[in-house]
Amino acid sequence: MLDTQLLVFKAVAEQKSFSRAARVLHLTQPAISLHIQSLEEYFGTRLLDRNNRQVTLTEAGRVLYNYALELSKLYDEAKKALAEVSGKVKGHLVVGATLTIGEYFLPHITGQFKQQYPEVEITLQIANTQEIMRRVLAGELDLSVIEGQVEHPNLIQEDLFQDELVLIVPPGHPWGSRGEIQPGELKEEPLILREEGSGTRQVVEAGLRQAGLEPSSLKVIMELGSTQAIKEAVEAGLGIAIISRLAIKKESRHNLLREVRLQGADFRRTFHVAYHRHKFRSAAAEAFLELLRSSRPF
Repeated sequence: MLDTQLLVFKAVAEQKSFSRAARVLHLTQPAISLHIQSLEEYFGTRLLDRNNRQVTLTEAGRVLYNYALELSKLYDEAKKALAEVSGKVKGHLVVGATLTIGEYFLPHITGQFKQQYPEVEITLQIANTQEIMRRVLAGELDLSVIEGQVEHPNLIQEDLFQDELVLIVPPGHPWGSRGEIQPGELKEEPLILREEGSGTRQVVEAGLRQAGLEPSSLKVIMELGSTQAIKEAVEAGLGIAIISRLAIKKESRHNLLREVRLQGADFRRTFHVAYHRHKFRSAAAEAFLELLRSSRPF
């Protein structure tokens, strides 16, 4: 394994904080400080500048960090090569997903993966886009599948497939048999939205503006953190909503919910797989990534 002090230094440099590095590495903050102190004594120079707000690299620290990155990459390549030689895909895989994907797409993919690689233990973590990205950047997830794109230099993102959000109403709603409504009609209806920070919420608001509707002008009666909760609220007649077509396949088939088109709005979006640029991807992570690339939800 790579020298622990070098791993600690790399984590502190990337997290810009002793406390955040301690959380990522599951060490105490005093242990982090001790490792950095020992490393600075070994090289005979200060590697980090500490202040109240964050930790920054000194000139010597920047030099060592570049070498630490190279050594980390070599170590990861060696681990991957040895895993391929052994011919087995096994270990523990932690996959993150936003709610729609985690509830309506990934369970099927995870089942397929387990059939092919029964020795891999999978943990699936579901949260909104902001929280999933925080966990990816903190090194807590091997892979993640998200709605939309998030700009960050430490992220690699690949397009997976396109999804479309649809306006849904209960079967007895006056719009249920119309197929399409004008934007102005939406202002009079109670609307249920996903919570702030949700990728779905961002797509909905962008689509509404494209149709000439400012979200603040609508009668938003409820914000919910679950697509399933939104569907049940609409079925109960509490309001209408805009959610992924992926999430209403069963309800559409059994006539529990109806789709209605909002004229002038484009609610299409692309799902992406995202992972940390510098985090080692095991053979299990690579296999799961390949399965994602070849899968389609419709």
